[in-house]
Amino acid sequence: MKNRFDPLLIEVIKNEFASVNEEMAIAVYRTGRSLMVKIGDSATVLADSRGRFIGEGASVFQVGVFMSVMEKVLDKFSGTLRPGDVLLANDPYSGMGHMPDVAVIAPVFWRGQLVAFTLTYSHHTDIGGRFAGGFTILCTESFEEGVRIPIVKFYQAGRRDDAVADLIAANVRNPQEWLGDVDAKIAGCRRGEQELGLLLDKYGPEVYAATCDYLQDYAERATRAAIRAIPPGQYSTEDFFEDDGLGTPGVALPIRIKLRAESDALTIDLTGTAPQVKGAINVPYGMTRGGIYSAVRAIVSPDVLTNDGFVRPLRIINPEGTILNPRFPGAVGGRAPLFFRLMDSMFRVLAKAMPDRVGIPGEGGDLIHFSSRSADGRNVAFMDVFCGGWGGRPTKDGIDAVAPVSFGAAGTPPVELVEREHPVVIEAFGNLPDTEGAGKHRGSLSTFRKWRFLRPGTVMIRSNRLTRPSTGMAGGGPGALSKNVFISAGRETVLPPHTHQLVEVKPGDRILHVVSGTGGYGNPMERDPQQVLADVVEGKISIDRARDCYGVEIDSAELKVDNRRTTVLRSRVDANTAAEPTA
Repeated sequence: MKNRFDPLLIEVIKNEFASVNEEMAIAVYRTGRSLMVKIGDSATVLADSRGRFIGEGASVFQVGVFMSVMEKVLDKFSGTLRPGDVLLANDPYSGMGHMPDVAVIAPVFWRGQLVAFTLTYSHHTDIGGRFAGGFTILCTESFEEGVRIPIVKFYQAGRRDDAVADLIAANVRNPQEWLGDVDAKIAGCRRGEQELGLLLDKYGPEVYAATCDYLQDYAERATRAAIRAIPPGQYSTEDFFEDDGLGTPGVALPIRIKLRAESDALTIDLTGTAPQVKGAINVPYGMTRGGIYSAVRAIVSPDVLTNDGFVRPLRIINPEGTILNPRFPGAVGGRAPLFFRLMDSMFRVLAKAMPDRVGIPGEGGDLIHFSSRSADGRNVAFMDVFCGGWGGRPTKDGIDAVAPVSFGAAGTPPVELVEREHPVVIEAFGNLPDTEGAGKHRGSLSTFRKWRFLRPGTVMIRSNRLTRPSTGMAGGGPGALSKNVFISAGRETVLPPHTHQLVEVKPGDRILHVVSGTGGYGNPMERDPQQVLADVVEGKISIDRARDCYGVEIDSAELKVDNRRTTVLRSRVDANTAAEPTA
Protein backbone atom coordinates (compact mmCIF):
# COMPACT_ATOMS: atom_id res chain seq x y z
CA MET A 1 0.00 0.00 0.00
CA LYS A 2 3.07 2.28 -0.09
CA ASN A 3 2.33 3.74 -3.50
CA ARG A 4 -1.05 2.30 -4.34
CA PHE A 5 -4.43 1.86 -2.75
CA ASP A 6 -5.03 -1.71 -1.58
CA PRO A 7 -8.66 -2.08 -0.44
CA LEU A 8 -8.17 -5.68 0.67
CA LEU A 9 -5.26 -4.79 2.92
CA ILE A 10 -7.18 -1.86 4.36
CA GLU A 11 -10.07 -4.17 5.25
CA VAL A 12 -7.75 -6.78 6.75
CA ILE A 13 -6.00 -4.23 8.98
CA LYS A 14 -9.29 -2.61 9.97
CA ASN A 15 -10.51 -6.00 11.17
CA GLU A 16 -7.23 -6.62 12.96
CA PHE A 17 -7.82 -3.36 14.84
CA ALA A 18 -11.25 -4.75 15.77
CA SER A 19 -9.59 -7.94 16.96
CA VAL A 20 -7.20 -5.95 19.15
CA ASN A 21 -10.19 -4.19 20.70
CA GLU A 22 -11.85 -7.53 21.36
CA GLU A 23 -8.73 -8.87 23.04
CA MET A 24 -8.65 -5.78 25.25
CA ALA A 25 -12.32 -6.19 26.17
CA ILE A 26 -11.83 -9.87 27.04
CA ALA A 27 -8.94 -9.00 29.34
CA VAL A 28 -11.04 -6.40 31.18
CA TYR A 29 -14.05 -8.72 31.42
CA ARG A 30 -12.10 -11.70 32.73
CA THR A 31 -10.07 -9.82 35.33
CA GLY A 32 -12.56 -7.19 36.55
CA ARG A 33 -13.90 -7.38 40.09
CA SER A 34 -17.27 -5.65 39.96
CA LEU A 35 -20.65 -6.64 38.54
CA MET A 36 -20.51 -3.59 36.26
CA VAL A 37 -17.54 -5.01 34.37
CA LYS A 38 -19.14 -8.44 34.17
CA ILE A 39 -22.33 -7.12 32.54
CA GLY A 40 -20.46 -5.07 29.96
CA ASP A 41 -20.61 -1.51 31.34
CA SER A 42 -17.10 -1.09 30.03
CA ALA A 43 -15.51 -0.08 26.76
CA THR A 44 -12.25 -0.16 24.84
CA VAL A 45 -10.89 2.11 22.11
CA LEU A 46 -7.72 2.35 20.01
CA ALA A 47 -6.32 5.68 18.85
CA ASP A 48 -3.34 6.48 16.67
CA SER A 49 -0.43 8.66 17.79
CA ARG A 50 -2.47 11.79 16.98
CA GLY A 51 -5.35 10.67 19.20
CA ARG A 52 -7.61 9.75 16.24
CA PHE A 53 -9.67 6.63 16.84
CA ILE A 54 -8.85 3.65 14.63
CA GLY A 55 -10.77 0.89 16.37
CA GLU A 56 -13.72 0.89 18.73
CA GLY A 57 -15.12 -1.61 21.18
CA ALA A 58 -17.48 0.90 22.71
CA SER A 59 -20.88 2.36 22.08
CA VAL A 60 -20.94 5.60 20.13
CA PHE A 61 -21.71 7.81 23.12
CA GLN A 62 -18.69 6.38 24.94
CA VAL A 63 -16.53 7.12 21.90
CA GLY A 64 -17.75 10.71 22.05
CA VAL A 65 -16.66 10.87 25.69
CA PHE A 66 -13.28 9.35 24.83
CA MET A 67 -12.76 11.96 22.10
CA SER A 68 -13.16 14.73 24.64
CA VAL A 69 -10.76 12.99 27.03
CA MET A 70 -8.13 12.41 24.33
CA GLU A 71 -8.16 16.10 23.44
CA LYS A 72 -7.33 16.90 27.09
CA VAL A 73 -4.66 14.17 27.23
CA LEU A 74 -2.88 15.56 24.19
CA ASP A 75 -3.08 19.11 25.51
CA LYS A 76 -1.68 18.15 28.91
CA PHE A 77 0.89 15.46 28.13
CA SER A 78 2.04 16.05 24.55
CA GLY A 79 5.76 15.23 24.31
CA THR A 80 6.05 14.04 27.92
CA LEU A 81 4.71 10.49 27.72
CA ARG A 82 7.09 7.54 28.06
CA PRO A 83 6.83 3.74 27.67
CA GLY A 84 5.05 2.24 30.68
CA ASP A 85 3.04 5.37 31.50
CA VAL A 86 -0.62 4.91 32.40
CA LEU A 87 -3.08 7.76 32.82
CA LEU A 88 -6.19 7.74 35.01
CA ALA A 89 -9.20 10.06 34.63
CA ASN A 90 -12.78 10.47 35.82
CA ASP A 91 -13.17 14.27 35.72
CA PRO A 92 -16.42 15.32 34.01
CA TYR A 93 -14.78 18.65 33.27
CA SER A 94 -11.96 16.88 31.45
CA GLY A 95 -14.31 14.98 29.16
CA MET A 96 -15.70 12.10 31.24
CA GLY A 97 -19.41 11.47 31.83
CA HIS A 98 -19.48 11.54 35.65
CA MET A 99 -17.07 10.58 38.42
CA PRO A 100 -17.98 6.88 38.76
CA ASP A 101 -16.88 6.44 35.12
CA VAL A 102 -13.13 5.87 35.27
CA ALA A 103 -10.93 5.75 32.18
CA VAL A 104 -7.45 4.33 31.77
CA ILE A 105 -5.34 5.70 28.91
CA ALA A 106 -1.97 4.23 27.96
CA PRO A 107 0.47 5.39 25.26
CA VAL A 108 1.78 2.63 23.00
CA PHE A 109 5.40 2.74 21.86
CA TRP A 110 6.93 0.63 19.11
CA ARG A 111 10.71 0.62 18.77
CA GLY A 112 10.84 3.81 20.83
CA GLN A 113 8.23 5.70 18.80
CA LEU A 114 4.79 6.72 20.05
CA VAL A 115 2.39 4.99 17.64
CA ALA A 116 -0.96 4.70 19.42
CA PHE A 117 -3.05 4.97 22.56
CA THR A 118 -5.15 2.27 24.20
CA LEU A 119 -8.16 3.38 26.23
CA THR A 120 -10.42 1.41 28.55
CA TYR A 121 -13.37 2.52 30.65
CA SER A 122 -15.80 1.08 33.17
CA HIS A 123 -18.33 2.33 35.70
CA HIS A 124 -17.29 1.87 39.36
CA THR A 125 -19.78 1.12 42.10
CA ASP A 126 -18.36 3.91 44.25
CA ILE A 127 -16.16 6.99 43.96
CA GLY A 128 -16.42 8.34 47.50
CA GLY A 129 -18.30 11.55 48.20
CA ARG A 130 -21.45 12.28 50.12
CA PHE A 131 -23.50 9.34 48.86
CA ALA A 132 -22.51 5.77 48.07
CA GLY A 133 -22.30 5.21 44.34
CA GLY A 134 -21.47 8.79 43.42
CA PHE A 135 -24.44 9.59 41.22
CA THR A 136 -27.33 10.72 43.33
CA ILE A 137 -28.91 13.97 42.16
CA LEU A 138 -29.02 15.42 45.67
CA CYS A 139 -25.50 16.83 45.37
CA THR A 140 -25.36 20.48 44.34
CA GLU A 141 -21.64 20.85 43.60
CA SER A 142 -18.97 18.68 42.04
CA PHE A 143 -17.06 18.73 45.34
CA GLU A 144 -19.77 16.61 46.98
CA GLU A 145 -19.79 13.90 44.33
CA GLY A 146 -16.55 12.09 45.06
CA VAL A 147 -12.87 11.94 44.20
CA ARG A 148 -12.24 13.98 41.05
CA ILE A 149 -9.28 12.68 39.04
CA PRO A 150 -8.20 15.31 36.49
CA ILE A 151 -6.12 13.04 34.17
CA VAL A 152 -3.08 12.02 36.20
CA LYS A 153 -0.20 9.61 35.68
CA PHE A 154 -1.02 6.46 37.65
CA TYR A 155 2.03 4.63 36.32
CA GLN A 156 5.25 6.36 35.33
CA ALA A 157 7.67 4.35 33.19
CA GLY A 158 6.02 1.14 34.38
CA ARG A 159 5.98 1.95 38.10
CA ARG A 160 2.74 2.61 39.93
CA ASP A 161 2.39 5.85 41.85
CA ASP A 162 1.35 4.39 45.18
CA ALA A 163 0.54 7.84 46.56
CA VAL A 164 -2.24 8.22 43.97
CA ALA A 165 -3.48 4.69 44.72
CA ASP A 166 -3.46 5.29 48.48
CA LEU A 167 -5.24 8.63 48.12
CA ILE A 168 -8.06 7.09 46.10
CA ALA A 169 -8.30 3.96 48.27
CA ALA A 170 -8.70 6.13 51.37
CA ASN A 171 -11.71 7.88 49.84
CA VAL A 172 -13.78 5.11 48.25
CA ARG A 173 -16.02 2.69 50.10
CA ASN A 174 -14.72 -0.52 48.51
CA PRO A 175 -11.04 0.06 47.71
CA GLN A 176 -10.23 -3.57 46.85
CA GLU A 177 -12.92 -3.69 44.18
CA TRP A 178 -12.09 -0.19 42.96
CA LEU A 179 -8.39 -0.86 42.46
CA GLY A 180 -9.16 -4.33 41.11
CA ASP A 181 -11.28 -2.86 38.32
CA VAL A 182 -8.55 -0.33 37.51
CA ASP A 183 -6.01 -3.16 37.33
CA ALA A 184 -8.35 -4.98 34.95
CA LYS A 185 -8.50 -1.93 32.67
CA ILE A 186 -4.73 -1.59 32.77
CA ALA A 187 -4.50 -5.27 31.78
CA GLY A 188 -6.78 -4.47 28.84
CA CYS A 189 -4.53 -1.62 27.76
CA ARG A 190 -1.43 -3.80 28.07
CA ARG A 191 -3.08 -6.49 25.98
CA GLY A 192 -3.84 -3.89 23.32
CA GLU A 193 -0.23 -2.69 23.38
CA GLN A 194 1.00 -6.24 22.90
CA GLU A 195 -1.32 -6.92 19.96
CA LEU A 196 -0.58 -3.58 18.27
CA GLY A 197 3.13 -4.32 18.51
CA LEU A 198 2.59 -7.58 16.65
CA LEU A 199 0.51 -5.76 14.04
CA LEU A 200 3.28 -3.20 13.46
CA ASP A 201 5.87 -5.96 13.25
CA LYS A 202 3.72 -7.55 10.56
CA TYR A 203 2.86 -4.54 8.39
CA GLY A 204 5.37 -1.86 9.31
CA PRO A 205 4.83 1.77 10.33
CA GLU A 206 4.18 3.16 6.84
CA VAL A 207 1.29 0.82 6.07
CA TYR A 208 -0.06 1.31 9.60
CA ALA A 209 0.02 5.12 9.30
CA ALA A 210 -1.52 5.06 5.82
CA THR A 211 -4.35 2.83 7.07
CA CYS A 212 -5.05 5.21 9.97
CA ASP A 213 -5.28 8.11 7.53
CA TYR A 214 -7.53 6.19 5.17
CA LEU A 215 -9.98 5.17 7.92
CA GLN A 216 -10.41 8.83 8.89
CA ASP A 217 -10.98 9.98 5.32
CA TYR A 218 -13.34 7.11 4.51
CA ALA A 219 -15.47 7.87 7.58
CA GLU A 220 -15.71 11.51 6.52
CA ARG A 221 -16.76 10.64 2.97
CA ALA A 222 -19.38 8.15 4.17
CA THR A 223 -20.80 10.59 6.73
CA ARG A 224 -21.04 13.39 4.18
CA ALA A 225 -22.79 11.01 1.78
CA ALA A 226 -25.33 10.12 4.50
CA ILE A 227 -25.97 13.79 5.26
CA ARG A 228 -26.57 14.55 1.58
CA ALA A 229 -29.58 12.21 1.78
CA ILE A 230 -31.24 14.70 4.18
CA PRO A 231 -33.33 17.33 2.37
CA PRO A 232 -31.56 20.66 2.98
CA GLY A 233 -33.26 22.81 5.57
CA GLN A 234 -33.82 23.24 9.29
CA TYR A 235 -35.59 20.75 11.55
CA SER A 236 -36.36 21.26 15.21
CA THR A 237 -37.72 19.47 18.24
CA GLU A 238 -38.45 20.35 21.84
CA ASP A 239 -38.89 18.21 24.92
CA PHE A 240 -39.18 19.04 28.62
CA PHE A 241 -37.34 17.26 31.39
CA GLU A 242 -39.43 17.00 34.53
CA ASP A 243 -36.85 16.79 37.34
CA ASP A 244 -34.38 19.44 38.52
CA GLY A 245 -32.82 17.07 41.04
CA LEU A 246 -34.27 18.90 44.01
CA GLY A 247 -37.86 17.63 43.82
CA THR A 248 -39.28 20.97 42.76
CA PRO A 249 -42.90 20.42 41.65
CA GLY A 250 -44.00 21.40 38.16
CA VAL A 251 -40.51 21.50 36.69
CA ALA A 252 -40.30 21.55 32.87
CA LEU A 253 -36.71 22.08 31.70
CA PRO A 254 -36.63 22.61 27.92
CA ILE A 255 -34.35 20.59 25.66
CA ARG A 256 -34.28 22.37 22.30
CA ILE A 257 -32.53 21.06 19.21
CA LYS A 258 -32.28 22.66 15.79
CA LEU A 259 -30.82 20.53 13.04
CA ARG A 260 -29.54 22.35 9.96
CA ALA A 261 -28.69 20.25 6.90
CA GLU A 262 -26.56 22.10 4.35
CA SER A 263 -25.31 19.99 1.46
CA ASP A 264 -22.93 17.51 3.15
CA ALA A 265 -22.63 19.18 6.57
CA LEU A 266 -24.85 19.11 9.63
CA THR A 267 -25.18 21.68 12.41
CA ILE A 268 -26.72 20.62 15.71
CA ASP A 269 -27.74 23.71 17.69
CA LEU A 270 -28.79 23.32 21.35
CA THR A 271 -29.37 27.05 21.91
CA GLY A 272 -32.43 27.63 24.08
CA THR A 273 -31.91 24.58 26.28
CA ALA A 274 -32.49 25.25 30.00
CA PRO A 275 -29.77 26.83 32.15
CA GLN A 276 -27.88 24.42 34.39
CA VAL A 277 -29.54 23.56 37.67
CA LYS A 278 -28.22 22.99 41.20
CA GLY A 279 -29.30 19.36 41.26
CA ALA A 280 -26.95 16.81 39.73
CA ILE A 281 -28.90 16.11 36.54
CA ASN A 282 -26.64 18.28 34.36
CA VAL A 283 -24.95 16.51 31.45
CA PRO A 284 -21.27 17.41 30.89
CA TYR A 285 -20.15 18.38 27.42
CA GLY A 286 -18.36 15.13 26.56
CA MET A 287 -21.48 13.14 27.30
CA THR A 288 -23.70 15.52 25.32
CA ARG A 289 -21.30 15.24 22.41
CA GLY A 290 -21.49 11.45 22.58
CA GLY A 291 -25.29 11.48 22.62
CA ILE A 292 -25.40 13.62 19.49
CA TYR A 293 -22.92 11.37 17.71
CA SER A 294 -25.01 8.33 18.68
CA ALA A 295 -28.02 9.56 16.76
CA VAL A 296 -26.14 10.73 13.68
CA ARG A 297 -24.20 7.47 13.61
CA ALA A 298 -27.49 5.60 13.07
CA ILE A 299 -27.87 7.05 9.56
CA VAL A 300 -24.29 6.27 8.47
CA SER A 301 -23.10 3.00 6.94
CA PRO A 302 -22.42 0.41 9.66
CA ASP A 303 -18.88 -0.29 8.38
CA VAL A 304 -17.79 3.26 9.28
CA LEU A 305 -15.73 3.78 12.42
CA THR A 306 -16.77 6.52 14.80
CA ASN A 307 -13.59 8.54 14.50
CA ASP A 308 -12.37 12.05 13.78
CA GLY A 309 -13.35 11.69 10.14
CA PHE A 310 -16.91 10.83 11.12
CA VAL A 311 -17.26 14.05 13.14
CA ARG A 312 -15.66 16.44 10.63
CA PRO A 313 -18.98 17.19 8.88
CA LEU A 314 -20.72 17.83 12.23
CA ARG A 315 -20.85 21.17 14.02
CA ILE A 316 -22.27 21.33 17.54
CA ILE A 317 -23.47 24.62 19.04
CA ASN A 318 -23.85 24.01 22.77
CA PRO A 319 -23.73 27.20 24.87
CA GLU A 320 -21.94 26.91 28.19
CA GLY A 321 -23.95 27.12 31.39
CA THR A 322 -26.88 24.93 30.34
CA ILE A 323 -28.09 21.53 31.54
CA LEU A 324 -26.26 20.05 28.53
CA ASN A 325 -22.98 21.92 29.07
CA PRO A 326 -22.69 23.02 32.71
CA ARG A 327 -19.97 25.22 34.15
CA PHE A 328 -17.74 23.90 36.92
CA PRO A 329 -18.51 23.12 39.71
CA GLY A 330 -21.99 22.12 38.57
CA ALA A 331 -22.98 18.67 39.83
CA VAL A 332 -23.41 16.01 37.12
CA GLY A 333 -23.53 12.65 38.93
CA GLY A 334 -27.19 11.92 38.07
CA ARG A 335 -26.90 12.95 34.43
CA ALA A 336 -28.08 9.66 32.88
CA PRO A 337 -31.87 10.20 32.67
CA LEU A 338 -31.42 13.60 31.03
CA PHE A 339 -28.77 12.13 28.73
CA PHE A 340 -31.18 9.42 27.55
CA ARG A 341 -33.78 12.12 26.93
CA LEU A 342 -31.24 14.03 24.85
CA MET A 343 -30.59 10.93 22.73
CA ASP A 344 -34.33 10.42 22.31
CA SER A 345 -34.71 14.03 21.16
CA MET A 346 -31.82 13.66 18.72
CA PHE A 347 -33.39 10.61 17.11
CA ARG A 348 -36.74 12.37 16.90
CA VAL A 349 -35.35 15.46 15.17
CA LEU A 350 -33.51 13.20 12.72
CA ALA A 351 -36.78 11.35 12.13
CA LYS A 352 -38.33 14.64 11.00
CA ALA A 353 -35.56 14.95 8.46
CA MET A 354 -35.58 11.27 7.43
CA PRO A 355 -39.00 9.86 8.36
CA ASP A 356 -38.48 6.63 6.44
CA ARG A 357 -35.14 5.87 8.08
CA VAL A 358 -35.28 6.72 11.78
CA GLY A 359 -37.42 5.14 14.49
CA ILE A 360 -37.80 5.53 18.25
CA PRO A 361 -34.51 4.76 20.04
CA GLY A 362 -35.87 3.02 23.14
CA GLU A 363 -35.69 3.18 26.91
CA GLY A 364 -33.36 1.69 29.46
CA GLY A 365 -30.35 2.28 31.64
CA ASP A 366 -32.59 2.16 34.72
CA LEU A 367 -30.94 0.64 37.76
CA ILE A 368 -30.73 0.19 41.47
CA HIS A 369 -27.59 0.80 43.51
CA PHE A 370 -27.48 -1.07 46.83
CA SER A 371 -24.93 -0.19 49.52
CA SER A 372 -24.60 -2.05 52.80
CA ARG A 373 -22.12 -3.71 55.12
CA SER A 374 -21.21 -7.36 55.14
CA ALA A 375 -21.35 -9.49 58.28
CA ASP A 376 -17.68 -8.71 58.97
CA GLY A 377 -18.23 -4.95 58.69
CA ARG A 378 -16.88 -4.34 55.19
CA ASN A 379 -18.61 -1.88 52.86
CA VAL A 380 -20.32 -3.69 50.00
CA ALA A 381 -22.19 -2.31 47.02
CA PHE A 382 -23.61 -3.42 43.71
CA MET A 383 -25.55 -1.99 40.80
CA ASP A 384 -28.18 -3.87 38.86
CA VAL A 385 -28.84 -2.26 35.48
CA PHE A 386 -31.62 -3.33 33.17
CA CYS A 387 -33.22 -2.15 29.99
CA GLY A 388 -36.67 -1.66 28.48
CA GLY A 389 -36.32 -1.96 24.73
CA TRP A 390 -36.53 -0.23 21.38
CA GLY A 391 -39.44 1.75 20.10
CA GLY A 392 -41.32 1.15 16.88
CA ARG A 393 -39.46 1.68 13.60
CA PRO A 394 -40.59 2.67 10.11
CA THR A 395 -40.63 -0.94 8.91
CA LYS A 396 -40.32 -3.08 12.06
CA ASP A 397 -41.58 -3.50 15.60
CA GLY A 398 -39.56 -2.43 18.57
CA ILE A 399 -37.56 -5.06 20.44
CA ASP A 400 -38.45 -6.01 24.02
CA ALA A 401 -35.98 -5.94 26.92
CA VAL A 402 -32.80 -4.89 25.10
CA ALA A 403 -30.46 -1.94 25.54
CA PRO A 404 -31.47 1.26 23.75
CA VAL A 405 -30.05 2.01 20.31
CA SER A 406 -26.39 3.12 20.59
CA PHE A 407 -26.19 2.06 24.25
CA GLY A 408 -23.46 -0.47 23.47
CA ALA A 409 -22.96 -3.95 24.83
CA ALA A 410 -24.14 -3.24 28.38
CA GLY A 411 -27.25 -5.19 29.25
CA THR A 412 -29.24 -6.68 32.08
CA PRO A 413 -27.11 -8.96 34.28
CA PRO A 414 -28.26 -12.55 34.80
CA VAL A 415 -30.32 -13.12 37.93
CA GLU A 416 -28.01 -15.96 39.01
CA LEU A 417 -24.94 -13.72 38.89
CA VAL A 418 -26.53 -10.98 40.97
CA GLU A 419 -27.83 -13.40 43.61
CA ARG A 420 -24.60 -15.38 43.82
CA GLU A 421 -22.46 -12.37 44.64
CA HIS A 422 -24.78 -10.05 46.57
CA PRO A 423 -27.25 -10.15 49.50
CA VAL A 424 -30.40 -9.98 47.37
CA VAL A 425 -33.03 -12.26 45.86
CA ILE A 426 -34.62 -11.31 42.55
CA GLU A 427 -38.19 -12.51 42.95
CA ALA A 428 -39.56 -11.47 39.56
CA PHE A 429 -38.24 -10.40 36.18
CA GLY A 430 -40.16 -10.08 32.94
CA ASN A 431 -42.33 -7.94 30.66
CA LEU A 432 -45.71 -6.40 31.46
CA PRO A 433 -48.46 -6.97 28.89
CA ASP A 434 -50.45 -4.06 27.41
CA THR A 435 -47.68 -1.53 28.04
CA GLU A 436 -46.33 -1.16 24.51
CA GLY A 437 -46.89 1.90 22.41
CA ALA A 438 -49.51 0.74 19.90
CA GLY A 439 -48.74 1.20 16.24
CA LYS A 440 -48.49 -0.38 12.84
CA HIS A 441 -45.12 -1.35 14.27
CA ARG A 442 -45.50 -1.54 18.03
CA GLY A 443 -43.04 -0.34 20.64
CA SER A 444 -41.42 -2.49 23.32
CA LEU A 445 -43.21 -3.65 26.45
CA SER A 446 -42.32 -2.44 29.92
CA THR A 447 -39.71 -4.56 31.68
CA PHE A 448 -39.96 -5.12 35.43
CA ARG A 449 -37.68 -6.47 38.15
CA LYS A 450 -38.38 -7.12 41.82
CA TRP A 451 -35.69 -7.39 44.49
CA ARG A 452 -35.87 -8.73 48.07
CA PHE A 453 -32.99 -7.52 50.24
CA LEU A 454 -31.25 -9.81 52.71
CA ARG A 455 -29.29 -7.15 54.60
CA PRO A 456 -30.09 -3.61 55.73
CA GLY A 457 -28.79 -0.86 53.52
CA THR A 458 -29.54 2.05 51.22
CA VAL A 459 -31.01 1.67 47.75
CA MET A 460 -30.76 4.33 45.08
CA ILE A 461 -33.23 3.83 42.21
CA ARG A 462 -32.59 5.52 38.87
CA SER A 463 -35.58 5.85 36.54
CA ASN A 464 -36.78 7.72 33.49
CA ARG A 465 -40.16 8.44 31.87
CA LEU A 466 -42.03 8.70 35.17
CA THR A 467 -44.41 11.45 34.05
CA ARG A 468 -43.67 12.02 30.34
CA PRO A 469 -44.13 8.88 28.22
CA SER A 470 -42.18 7.74 25.20
CA THR A 471 -44.48 9.09 22.53
CA GLY A 472 -45.17 7.40 19.23
CA MET A 473 -44.29 8.54 15.73
CA ALA A 474 -46.37 8.79 12.55
CA GLY A 475 -49.61 8.14 14.44
CA GLY A 476 -48.27 5.58 16.91
CA GLY A 477 -49.31 5.58 20.56
CA PRO A 478 -47.17 6.24 23.66
CA GLY A 479 -45.65 3.58 25.87
CA ALA A 480 -46.65 3.12 29.51
CA LEU A 481 -44.87 5.13 32.20
CA SER A 482 -42.18 3.84 34.56
CA LYS A 483 -42.94 3.37 38.24
CA ASN A 484 -41.33 2.32 41.52
CA VAL A 485 -43.02 0.47 44.36
CA PHE A 486 -41.54 -0.03 47.85
CA ILE A 487 -42.91 -3.02 49.75
CA SER A 488 -42.29 -3.36 53.49
CA ALA A 489 -44.15 -5.50 56.03
CA GLY A 490 -46.76 -6.29 53.40
CA ARG A 491 -47.50 -2.63 52.67
CA GLU A 492 -46.99 -1.27 49.15
CA THR A 493 -46.02 2.37 48.57
CA VAL A 494 -45.74 3.89 45.12
CA LEU A 495 -42.72 6.17 45.27
CA PRO A 496 -42.83 9.79 44.04
CA PRO A 497 -42.00 10.35 40.36
CA HIS A 498 -38.39 11.43 40.83
CA THR A 499 -35.61 10.22 38.54
CA HIS A 500 -33.49 9.23 41.56
CA GLN A 501 -34.86 7.81 44.80
CA LEU A 502 -33.02 6.99 48.02
CA VAL A 503 -34.73 4.29 50.10
CA GLU A 504 -33.56 2.72 53.36
CA VAL A 505 -34.30 -1.02 53.38
CA LYS A 506 -34.40 -3.72 56.04
CA PRO A 507 -34.01 -7.47 55.49
CA GLY A 508 -37.17 -8.69 53.78
CA ASP A 509 -38.05 -5.35 52.17
CA ARG A 510 -38.74 -5.38 48.46
CA ILE A 511 -38.58 -2.93 45.58
CA LEU A 512 -40.43 -3.34 42.28
CA HIS A 513 -39.19 -1.24 39.38
CA VAL A 514 -40.94 -0.99 36.02
CA VAL A 515 -39.14 0.49 33.00
CA SER A 516 -41.39 2.45 30.68
CA GLY A 517 -42.75 1.01 27.46
CA THR A 518 -41.75 2.66 24.20
CA GLY A 519 -43.78 4.45 21.56
CA GLY A 520 -45.23 2.79 18.50
CA TYR A 521 -44.71 3.76 14.87
CA GLY A 522 -47.63 4.28 12.48
CA ASN A 523 -51.39 3.92 12.79
CA PRO A 524 -52.32 0.93 15.03
CA MET A 525 -55.33 0.23 12.79
CA GLU A 526 -52.91 -0.63 9.99
CA ARG A 527 -51.14 -3.35 11.95
CA ASP A 528 -51.33 -6.79 10.38
CA PRO A 529 -54.06 -8.68 12.30
CA GLN A 530 -51.85 -11.80 12.33
CA GLN A 531 -49.14 -9.84 14.13
CA VAL A 532 -51.73 -8.69 16.67
CA LEU A 533 -52.82 -12.31 17.12
CA ALA A 534 -49.19 -13.39 17.63
CA ASP A 535 -48.79 -10.79 20.40
CA VAL A 536 -51.97 -12.12 22.07
CA VAL A 537 -50.78 -15.73 21.84
CA GLU A 538 -47.40 -14.77 23.32
CA GLY A 539 -49.06 -12.89 26.20
CA LYS A 540 -47.74 -9.49 25.14
CA ILE A 541 -51.16 -7.92 24.78
CA SER A 542 -54.63 -8.90 25.94
CA ILE A 543 -57.64 -9.75 23.76
CA ASP A 544 -59.29 -6.56 24.99
CA ARG A 545 -56.31 -4.45 23.92
CA ALA A 546 -56.23 -6.15 20.53
CA ARG A 547 -59.82 -5.06 20.03
CA ASP A 548 -59.69 -1.61 21.61
CA CYS A 549 -56.32 -0.40 20.32
CA TYR A 550 -55.77 -2.31 17.08
CA GLY A 551 -59.34 -2.97 15.97
CA VAL A 552 -58.68 -6.72 15.81
CA GLU A 553 -61.31 -9.13 17.15
CA ILE A 554 -59.79 -12.36 18.47
CA ASP A 555 -61.87 -15.49 18.94
CA SER A 556 -60.93 -16.36 22.52
CA ALA A 557 -61.96 -20.00 22.23
CA GLU A 558 -59.95 -20.81 19.11
CA LEU A 559 -57.36 -18.02 19.38
CA LYS A 560 -57.73 -16.86 15.82
CA VAL A 561 -58.65 -13.60 14.11
CA ASP A 562 -62.34 -13.02 13.41
CA ASN A 563 -61.84 -11.34 10.03
CA ARG A 564 -65.43 -10.22 9.57
CA ARG A 565 -65.72 -8.47 12.94
CA THR A 566 -62.21 -7.02 12.55
CA THR A 567 -63.24 -5.38 9.28
CA VAL A 568 -66.31 -3.90 10.95
CA LEU A 569 -64.31 -2.67 13.95
CA ARG A 570 -61.66 -0.97 11.86
CA SER A 571 -64.19 0.72 9.65
CA ARG A 572 -65.62 2.47 12.72
CA VAL A 573 -62.35 3.78 14.13
CA ASP A 574 -60.80 7.10 13.24
CA ALA A 575 -57.62 6.09 11.46
CA ASN A 576 -55.75 9.02 12.99
CA THR A 577 -56.39 8.12 16.64
CA ALA A 578 -53.40 6.62 18.45
CA ALA A 579 -54.11 4.19 21.27
CA GLU A 580 -53.22 4.93 24.86
CA PRO A 581 -51.51 2.21 26.94
CA THR A 582 -53.69 0.61 29.59
CA ALA A 583 -50.97 -0.01 32.16
